[in-house]
Amino acid sequence: MRKTTLRNSLIVFSTVLVGCSTQNFSKKIETADVDLLKEESLMRYNTNRLESMDGTEKDFISKALLACHQKKFTKGMGILEAEMHKNKTNPFYWNALGTCYSLSKDFTKALFYYDLGVEALPKILDQSKVLAEATLANNIGLIHLNFKRYNEAFDSFSRSKTLLPNFFTPQLNIAQLFIEFNENDKALEILKKLEVKNPDDIDLLYSLSLIYFRKNDLDKSFAAIKRVKADYLNRPDIVGLYAYNLMKKNRLTEAREIIEKRLYADEYNQRNKILLEEINQKIKEQAKSEK
Repeated sequence: MRKTTLRNSLIVFSTVLVGCSTQNFSKKIETADVDLLKEESLMRYNTNRLESMDGTEKDFISKALLACHQKKFTKGMGILEAEMHKNKTNPFYWNALGTCYSLSKDFTKALFYYDLGVEALPKILDQSKVLAEATLANNIGLIHLNFKRYNEAFDSFSRSKTLLPNFFTPQLNIAQLFIEFNENDKALEILKKLEVKNPDDIDLLYSLSLIYFRKNDLDKSFAAIKRVKADYLNRPDIVGLYAYNLMKKNRLTEAREIIEKRLYADEYNQRNKILLEEINQKIKEQAKSEK
């Protein structure tokens, strides 16, 4: 099987992972065929995909970033710190250090190092400057998002998209920001273009289904969520939306069965329990009306 290669041999972008709210469940993707961002970001790589890349890294930055995505923060930061004296004017170096701190949830330090990367941009005289600037802009946007500075996040993602219009991550991040604030038509415009690039991406399909559900276009919502591979129905956001669609189509028994098997100890757990109660109530009402 051909190993995934990341653009420019650098693992650079971070992504919102669909929706801006804090979520405790895994949104990792198991295979490259359903990952639109496979060549741009490791954020959605599951453990097996990350482990398959061990030994393929060509430079110390890639090695460090891979370690940090594997939550081996001491290893990753150690690799970077050992090279600091040689890379003080390298924005990709500061981006990597910022990303390691961001992955470890130290967003203040992450922003500090991203800003050092921005300060180093004038030192780059070749075409890689655009990649570095776009990368830093996108990743700074993620920090703004964690601090709920939504306007600044949008501006950062937009800057990244303008610099690198052919990269998908900033576009997906902008779409998720639109979804968060119910700007569904704006999000849909972006997502439909990305769908052409990978019509099977898990988070893209979920987002499309959610938007159509909000617009009360239940046929399109159900068509999108049905395209999600069965393995990902274990994700509580996906199973909840799938069950809602089934309920709206009056397929109540199916809705109950699919959600009873999957209840989770996080923010979606309570939502899905409430949904299950609503489904059970509708089944009772339906039974009474049939007597």
